[in-house]
Amino acid sequence: MKVAYYLLLAMLVALSVQCSSSKKLLERGDYYEAVLKATDKLRRSPRNNKAQAALRQAYPLATEQLLSDINQAKQAKDAFQWSIAADNYRQLNAMYDAIRSSPSARKVISRPKSFHQQYGQVKNKAAAEQYQAGEQAMRENTIESARQAYFHYQQAQDYVPRYKNVTQKLVEAQNAGTLKVLVEPRSVPSRYYQVSADFFYDQVSDFLRNYERRNQFIAFYDARKAQRQQLEYPDHVLRLQFEDFVVGQSHTHQKEETVTRDSVKVGEIEVAAQRPKKRTVSRDIETFSSTSRTVKKPVYGKVNAKLITTRAEISSRGILGVSIVEGNSNRSLLRDEFQGEHLWFAEWARYQGDERALSEDQLALCNLPEAVPPPPQQLFVEFTKPLYAQLTDQLNRFYQSH
Repeated sequence: MKVAYYLLLAMLVALSVQCSSSKKLLERGDYYEAVLKATDKLRRSPRNNKAQAALRQAYPLATEQLLSDINQAKQAKDAFQWSIAADNYRQLNAMYDAIRSSPSARKVISRPKSFHQQYGQVKNKAAAEQYQAGEQAMRENTIESARQAYFHYQQAQDYVPRYKNVTQKLVEAQNAGTLKVLVEPRSVPSRYYQVSADFFYDQVSDFLRNYERRNQFIAFYDARKAQRQQLEYPDHVLRLQFEDFVVGQSHTHQKEETVTRDSVKVGEIEVAAQRPKKRTVSRDIETFSSTSRTVKKPVYGKVNAKLITTRAEISSRGILGVSIVEGNSNRSLLRDEFQGEHLWFAEWARYQGDERALSEDQLALCNLPEAVPPPPQQLFVEFTKPLYAQLTDQLNRFYQSH
């Protein structure tokens, strides 16, 4: 599609200019990009010899190539010959302006040629042919052709701002090219619990709004928005239905174990401590005396405790059904089911014996109170989290092709 060429051209040029050196661009025949890259280098580094050489060689080649493409399009009477001419004159002028804005580049190409006058002569013709292409596409009366028309009108607007009634035409083309999807969330048909899916559906709504921001040609409607905007015939109807939701029985498991820790101080004992003997000299007699006292010493041994650990578990599970049908015929376009399960669990413990036998983690577990199971609504919210990822992945894949 030619319009895709026009839209991608600028992106490809900018990307190639950033990622390749002027020499490499020149070698592979990308003369226009080589000129811009070399000029940019000379603006930052005026004495860059390689950039000077690349500019000297690339500029005449780029000029020749762009003018040749214009002549070929005219001779072949291409349906978009004026658009091709306008785009090429733009590139010729981009080289001219880039060189004129760089003193170092002007020393290499002293007399760059301006094509602003030529562009002014063809831009109205280019806008006219894009406008007519948009009108023709709109007459085909399909979503895809309306999208093509939008890009044609946009191109006409780019050549000549406010060309004819192109602003109004852009609105009409975007509206006709937008896929309108009515979203119908259903309540949860739980047989035993009163739970709400509002939290889940709010998250889905946020995802759909973000999707709209990334894709200008899709719009999602809830019942209120559809009524407010008088949407009578949606293109698609997206239905979300929780087929079932069940909270399983609570299971409690207990584990008993004996824990032991060695080299723990278990007491003290008193032992005699000898002091050095004291020498006494009295005339011809030398005597020795000693005194004694007692000291306490720690006694180390093993300590034991019986640890009883309790683990409570509750599983919740259910099925989310998703279907997409055509709004006018109710023809099925997609049907899928996502199964999910969530396991809630909690652990706590108590002990008998010497707490010094416990590790820090075991002692912390013993300080926890007995856990209270969460209500069904909280279990339902946790259960929907993996379903959200599955659903949004599926919607992404489906609407990429629409």
